[in-house]
Amino acid sequence: MEDDLGLVSQPLHEPHYDVLAAAVSGTAATMLTLLAMLGGGVTSSLWLKMLFDAQLVVIELALVAGVSGLIKRNESQKKMFSHTAAALLVAGAILLGLGAAIL
Repeated sequence: MEDDLGLVSQPLHEPHYDVLAAAVSGTAATMLTLLAMLGGGVTSSLWLKMLFDAQLVVIELALVAGVSGLIKRNESQKKMFSHTAAALLVAGAILLGLGAAIL
């Protein structure tokens, strides 16, 4: 793309959705491992067990979306899956914080 002076301009920022998807997937896998080690059998409260299951589902979905972002070739699909995975990871971290505050 040329500007008024005939110079070729480069974009200021080139997004790397593969890196984002890989980082989210790695973090989600680590969180899943920690959650699986903790287990849901610590409490007899139905509400806390449901919260634990919700945490697992959200983190698993973040992992699936992150890996899907890695294997897609289309840049717009990579962007969508990477952003979805990141949002799910944030939601999972909030649920984990909520569960830790209750325990």
